[in-house]
Amino acid sequence: MRLILHTPESNGELRDIYRHAFKNAIELFLVTAFLTEWDNTLELNAGCRRFRVIIGKDFGITKKAACASLMGWLPPKRKHEFMVADRISGFHPKAVFWQEANGRSFAIVGSSNLTVAAFETNYEANIYSRLTATEYVRAKGWIKGIERQCVVVSEDWLAEYREITSSNRGSSRKKNEHEPDTTPLIAFKLPTPNRMRKFIAERRERLAVYEKNKKSLTGLFRRCANRKITSSDFYDELPSYWGNEVGDRLQGLGWERRGKDGDFHDLSRSFVVIIDAADEDRDDIVVEEIDRLHKNGVPARKAFLSEMLCLRYPDDYPLLNRPVHKYLKDVKFKAPHGASEGVRFLDLAKKLRLSLLQNPHHPAKNLAELDTVIWLQYGEQ
Repeated sequence: MRLILHTPESNGELRDIYRHAFKNAIELFLVTAFLTEWDNTLELNAGCRRFRVIIGKDFGITKKAACASLMGWLPPKRKHEFMVADRISGFHPKAVFWQEANGRSFAIVGSSNLTVAAFETNYEANIYSRLTATEYVRAKGWIKGIERQCVVVSEDWLAEYREITSSNRGSSRKKNEHEPDTTPLIAFKLPTPNRMRKFIAERRERLAVYEKNKKSLTGLFRRCANRKITSSDFYDELPSYWGNEVGDRLQGLGWERRGKDGDFHDLSRSFVVIIDAADEDRDDIVVEEIDRLHKNGVPARKAFLSEMLCLRYPDDYPLLNRPVHKYLKDVKFKAPHGASEGVRFLDLAKKLRLSLLQNPHHPAKNLAELDTVIWLQYGEQ
């Protein structure tokens, strides 16, 4: 452990450690109470497979310009990795956790936000320490819990965010100036169409049927991923475990028109990689695999893959369909500009997850159930 006591006359030790972390990390997680500046000269290791910057919004201290700078710094495949703790009251951490290729893990924890002032003019006290494997896993789990309360920072979120200025400084805080604003900037009002309880019950029945077929269906994917069967064999055997006749299909017909001649070896490989991923890494793997399938031009990566993910992880991943996009258009909360296809899917997932957290008394309790409610409200009648 090293104690870093920074003064305006310091030699830049803290800045050097930050830059080292960015250049050498294969996983890097940064949490900060607010963001007022972003250093676009920071270089993230090209081999960094997990990256997060999570900021707070309390009191309007975070600066829009800093957020826009960070959004521009991120490439399309990483647009989902910048988040704001939109639903957390009192988000005050200031820490960086990372792991390097040699397996060693480290942390910086202390008073410093990632700002120019922290490296130059401020008086700051921080601890730089190596972490045990157990401590690092705990830190990743803690980050994952925070993410459930976050949204991806996008242009739509910034448009709603109220930054504190000299003109609104007096009115931006509550009567108790030490109490943060806990109101989410984007409020999701879930639809409540007629007959929704009936349709939710039917959706639960289909999920129950899927659970009975899950082992056999997973085996089909693994055999196809390992090229023990052909793509045509996969397509022909699929209705034995999934479909309307079996009783576990969630969406209507449509993907078959282009999907029949698709590369199910490639799609199955992606699905197996996703289900074999650690829980804390799965979101990133989903993004990577959808972007890979998009690059390879696999048509079943949208409707079909999203259904397989929703069936397997109904709490985490939504179905891709037109009614869901109509609903989010009403909410006026799009993904960041320039985001990759995989990022857009995960952004959708995070928004719908948060919508259920904001509406705990709604009859729909997971994304699969919420999908049928949105279909009733926004689908073609």
